[in-house]
Amino acid sequence: MFDFKGLVSALFINRAAEGVHDYKSATLMMAELPESDILQAQIEIVKALRQLNTNPDVSFKERSRAVPYLDEKARVLQRHLVNICEGSILDDKASPQQVLPTMLAFWREMGDAYRICIKQALQSNARGLEKTLHQFTLRAITYYGAHAKWCWLRYLDVETNAWRNLHKLYLYAEEGGYTDAPLAAWDGSPMTDVRGEYLQTLMLSLATPDKLQPRQIETVAHWLARWSGLVQIEKHIRPHHQLFAVNLAGSTPPKRLRRDMVGDNWRYWGTEALVRHMEEVRDELKRGANPLALSLPADAGTPGNVALLQQMINLWSQDVPQPIRKQERRVAEKKISVVRGLDHIAAFLRGQRPEDGLPLARWSVENESDGGMALVYRAVDDDKLQVGEVLCMAGFGNKPFTIGVVRRLNKTRDGQVHVGVEALTQTPVAVELTPLPGQRNITAIYAPDSLNPNHGRFIIVPEAYFAEEREFQLAAQGKAWRIKLTPAIELSSSAVLTRFNVLEKVAV
Repeated sequence: MFDFKGLVSALFINRAAEGVHDYKSATLMMAELPESDILQAQIEIVKALRQLNTNPDVSFKERSRAVPYLDEKARVLQRHLVNICEGSILDDKASPQQVLPTMLAFWREMGDAYRICIKQALQSNARGLEKTLHQFTLRAITYYGAHAKWCWLRYLDVETNAWRNLHKLYLYAEEGGYTDAPLAAWDGSPMTDVRGEYLQTLMLSLATPDKLQPRQIETVAHWLARWSGLVQIEKHIRPHHQLFAVNLAGSTPPKRLRRDMVGDNWRYWGTEALVRHMEEVRDELKRGANPLALSLPADAGTPGNVALLQQMINLWSQDVPQPIRKQERRVAEKKISVVRGLDHIAAFLRGQRPEDGLPLARWSVENESDGGMALVYRAVDDDKLQVGEVLCMAGFGNKPFTIGVVRRLNKTRDGQVHVGVEALTQTPVAVELTPLPGQRNITAIYAPDSLNPNHGRFIIVPEAYFAEEREFQLAAQGKAWRIKLTPAIELSSSAVLTRFNVLEKVAV
């Protein structure tokens, strides 16, 4: 079995005169690490990092050698775990659910390790460390940013300590005068700067990630990585030219600017240049421009991504008012039945129940309005609920069934899941679609009317079968029609809400 303890010892044995030593043996051990043991190796490294970070007796010289060396070796392991979590690598001994806590802990502990190095150097008034501290700051901010993004990808809140440390690091960079100085955080990495990396995390938090699908969060993060240079952080408030602010002495995320946000610890920024560029990109994509010519991924021109671009423009524009709640909420204490998945929803609508093998959950209602409800339940394992998922609920309003879609999602670390659901229709019908030319039937949900007046009549089809202008035979209640799908109203990772045109009635 691989000697994890030996690896940690090779990195962290404390000798008063020599500090960290035996890099050769540690390198050989890391090179021999079996792929199946990578998760356990990273767990041991996180433990060692945590021990190092909580040991105040380690000198700056020893710490500043240990942390970058361990970083260099552990980054390879972390990349493997990220690939597992993203689904590009399948590992029989490590599922995405198993590796996520270790991934998050590594980013947090490594960010802490660099931050402690910087703090220790500043306290000792050591000289000639400007480039080292610049690089350490950039790495720490990048690690805290990765931690925040992956929390949001799993609908977890970023902890207050992470925000506090992120703000402190930016303040260190300001005091050192290198917020805008370009630098590669690691050998072979692209040039970037502290301000840009810091702003990417701030702006991603302002994209309301609890209301986005994971792939949308990734897309927005990609845009910010390319366009954060269009945003400048300022020390002085200019309410008519700035939109957001953050308190560097606090432990909270950035917020929309208010006039009482004044003081030496506050920093401000406007988004005019960023929004103008996003509008130009949106217009180019609508005109059919090649996304690659705009330095964007090949799928950037899809209707869903163009709609997401417009959504971010609305969120970040000073000219667009903040959305207001349309319907009054009412406190409600009750349980409702919830069914997930189009096939299960169709079976539920047709009368199947738990005793027949149907998976049906009981969720608690926190509050409700005429247009939806706030629900809470305790997750079992990794239930993979996402924003955009379609649900069927029994117990909302005075109708037997309501089809809704998840609009907001937050998962606490103790397993509580808070869900905001918009009600779409209370007249759902389970139907069978046959792709034309004839193939095997698929299940869909038809809504003859909608609670949203903008939707009208619509149908929900599996995402894998959706294509604009695709023809199907729709069968329900002993009748059949040939239909053609129109552009999607909404897309999620599993289902598409779309309208359709009836081409003709078909004899059954």
